[in-house]
Amino acid sequence: VQKNPDVIFNSPRGVVIGNRDGDVNFVEFFDYNCPYCKHAMVDMLSLMKSDSKLRVVLKEFPVLGPGSVEAAQVAVAVRMQDPTGKKYLDFHQKLLSGRGQVDKARAMAAAKEAGLDMAKLEKDLASPEINATLNENFKLAEEMGLNGTPSYVIGKDVVVGAVGAAGLAKKISEARCGKATC
Repeated sequence: VQKNPDVIFNSPRGVVIGNRDGDVNFVEFFDYNCPYCKHAMVDMLSLMKSDSKLRVVLKEFPVLGPGSVEAAQVAVAVRMQDPTGKKYLDFHQKLLSGRGQVDKARAMAAAKEAGLDMAKLEKDLASPEINATLNENFKLAEEMGLNGTPSYVIGKDVVVGAVGAAGLAKKISEARCGKATC
């Protein structure tokens, strides 16, 4: 985390949701085919609702096969089209709340449901930005020793695995005030 804090927290390739000026950075590395990430999304949304000072950054980390890579590529194209993160979050929730394997077709359907410009999305999928984003995320993950999803960077701490909302809230408090509860 100390090596690349600016890329982890402030890269324009990350999707920022929650409070853009929040006092604690909460970065999640996820895979759309990770069953634990589905539960982690619910935890993240709950934390965002209860903590108005939380700055959430989402980073695609497709480690579970070709379908995951395809979905992540579509997700990056969604981010390119939606700098506010609002449609991205809608897209993200649609993919992680569905059942079964996620691939390009499911990701494109979710993007359409989220109201994205599909012609632009198809065009953006050919952009070098897609692979540049995924490469940046993989490089960061490798440097921090992340090899699974979900994984988090909360403040200066790395958290690997689905630790639940209470475990994440504890880490957020530690990042904010140096102890488990502020």
